[in-house]
Amino acid sequence: MRLVPELERWLEPQRRFDALRQRTVLRAGARLADLAYANAYGGPSSAVLAALQRALLGAGELGLQYTPYGGATIARRQVAEHLARTSGVAFEHQGVVLTSGAMGALNLLFRALREQGPGEVIVPVPCWLDYPLYLANQGLEARLVPVDARTLRLDLAALAAALGPRTRAVLLTQPGNPAGILQRPDELRALAALLAAAPSAPLLISDESHRDVRPDGQPFVWPARYVERCCLVHSFGKSLGLQGQRLGYVAVPAALPEGRAFAELLVTLCRVSGVCTPTALMQLALGDLQACRTDWSAVRARRARLVAALCAGGYELPDTDATFFLYPRTPQGDDDWDHAEALAARGVLVLPAPVFHHRGHFRLALTCSDTMLERAAGVLEKGVRA
Repeated sequence: MRLVPELERWLEPQRRFDALRQRTVLRAGARLADLAYANAYGGPSSAVLAALQRALLGAGELGLQYTPYGGATIARRQVAEHLARTSGVAFEHQGVVLTSGAMGALNLLFRALREQGPGEVIVPVPCWLDYPLYLANQGLEARLVPVDARTLRLDLAALAAALGPRTRAVLLTQPGNPAGILQRPDELRALAALLAAAPSAPLLISDESHRDVRPDGQPFVWPARYVERCCLVHSFGKSLGLQGQRLGYVAVPAALPEGRAFAELLVTLCRVSGVCTPTALMQLALGDLQACRTDWSAVRARRARLVAALCAGGYELPDTDATFFLYPRTPQGDDDWDHAEALAARGVLVLPAPVFHHRGHFRLALTCSDTMLERAAGVLEKGVRA
């Protein structure tokens, strides 16, 4: 059964890749080098597993029962205090709404924006694949605005031209997925000025799912420090290797003028959606999980190995700041899908740029096993045409 055309449009690229993936897995078998999706093959750290065990053993009689919409007060307070301490921006626990990962958080925000009436959300591309799908499902239009083709950083002139009376929000991924770009303070100040002058007073949604994935230790730049009308989204799964446990949140800064009412609307929409509250166990573990720190040394080593292989193979690599992805350029003159097919024929799975509503690149995930990475490096360093 097919969905309505507007949704089918956004589903097609991933369906095409999933068909390629299925063929490649069957053909490559144990020789597969899967650098497509960011599944952490090493699994969570011992500290993360210990936090989950403590939460389970200490749950008590009612600890694993129903929790309030928006999350338990203690867990929401833990997030608000952590955010205020690390960002320097004031947050209250009422402004934190716990969700089933970043996907639940984004859908809540888009549904809340739809309450203001029809409109559009500006999405710089490349972007995470399902942003436009969620927007279409919530009755909003995705206005895709390309980033600078050379640097992959925000094209502020293009964003300024796209802002209009129907703009409900701008969706910023900080740091970017797939490109790995971390926006700088000067860029965020310029973006704040654009939003302040926009006719519709748009919200900035800062998707910070990879906020803690900074293998080189560079400081995180908080958009909420620069943009008053800002909400942030976070997911614990990316940095802790817990993607399947679905723990995240929307956080509304205390300074947002309508922040308390907006957060209350988000809590109500948790009930309306029926699917947005994380499990009780993950809420009990949240305090300890916030204290966990990931050792990125393996990712740094894989990055160095793969960068060397790509350079040897003649690939061009844009400068990136964060995340566990690389986003090389597809060889000049090659079609993105044809290039991904050629690598798959050699047992290497990558995600081509059209999956991210972009062109001219492909994404590699550094969360694969070391064995997979070595297989992929052996193919990439020879160049796909070899």
